[in-house]
Amino acid sequence: MQDYLQQVRDRLINYRNLFNKELTESELAEISFLEEKLDKCTIAIAVFGMVSRGKSSLINALLGQKLGETGATHGTTKDIAVYTWDIPPTPLPLGEGRNKIQLRLIDTQGIDEVGGEVREAIALEAAKQADLILFVIAGDMARLEQEAIANLQKAYKPILLVFNKTDLYPECDRLAIHQALQNTEMRKLISPQEIVLTSVEPKPVKVRIQYSDGRDSQEIWEQPKPDIQALKERILDLLNTEGKELLAVNVLRSLLEIQNTVTERYVQRLQASTAIASLVFITEAIGVLISPLRWVDGLISGGITGLFVIWAIGRYPSQKKYLWLFLTIAIACVSGGLGINNEVTRYVQIIGLGLSLLFLFKSLTTDIEQSCASGKLGAKTLITAIIQAVPEGSILQRLQNM
Repeated sequence: MQDYLQQVRDRLINYRNLFNKELTESELAEISFLEEKLDKCTIAIAVFGMVSRGKSSLINALLGQKLGETGATHGTTKDIAVYTWDIPPTPLPLGEGRNKIQLRLIDTQGIDEVGGEVREAIALEAAKQADLILFVIAGDMARLEQEAIANLQKAYKPILLVFNKTDLYPECDRLAIHQALQNTEMRKLISPQEIVLTSVEPKPVKVRIQYSDGRDSQEIWEQPKPDIQALKERILDLLNTEGKELLAVNVLRSLLEIQNTVTERYVQRLQASTAIASLVFITEAIGVLISPLRWVDGLISGGITGLFVIWAIGRYPSQKKYLWLFLTIAIACVSGGLGINNEVTRYVQIIGLGLSLLFLFKSLTTDIEQSCASGKLGAKTLITAIIQAVPEGSILQRLQNM
């Protein structure tokens, strides 16, 4: 198995070094954070859901202690909270030769506590920090919950659907709800293998205590332990089988966002630099007018156009390098008149030269924009390679067609 984490680390370091002067302070800080995330093998798990679905209770159950305040009738998570989840030692592949895996649990606001646009922004911002999402429901899914899952998937993050409070339903109702969660519409969002049933805060049960010393027996209410073993096993199994790829892809997603932003800024500057393109045209036009030989015209315009292309592409990836070579030769031929020697053709050459440069400039900016994050340093190419390499039925494989 390839060391994807090392490949991702190399991309982060090389991209930062190559584009250091073009990165903002916040982007440099983000890259440093991603490097630290890789070095510490940190996987963040965000918990989402509507109010009173048991999000904070789920975190408390996973941590084995009560940290987050829980409420029965309204949400109590005012801000995003992050907790460290110390799991028992397991042979997770993420820690090979480095620090062992570190898990973070992110508690979020109820998705129905805030307005639609704000809710989506909060969800996506928290999802950006997460490598895995636990979406908690407590029965049949509401339309709002389905919409929230669809919005979260915009961040290309794997989701486990946690059907909580199963102890409140008779077995027949529980099975019916579970079956409904696997309908055709839901399968577009969540596969059946990604649905886990839990009861993180079971309702108290009445038990009778018998005393051996002859005292009368009495009944008391006892709080059962949380039923989260299936969820724990699903998370740990996921980390064991796809943990390295999961961490690599999510770090690359963050790098991809930075690369898209940096390239977008560069393309905007390139499109605004019409003065340089005009200077190239004027220089080549003068060369056509004063050059005594047609082949010299072609040599001048071809050389200047070639330098212009090299300057415009700079350090950014280009998927059409051969096209630019062909266009440079074509422009050189147009400016050289293809052997035709009369005064009228000089002005035809200049018009053709201007149109060719205009087409070249527009096509070049489009190519740079479309080639963003590809190439040796690109996040996009490595993401594709990782997702294509994961086993059939993998949770990451669902991201391939998004």
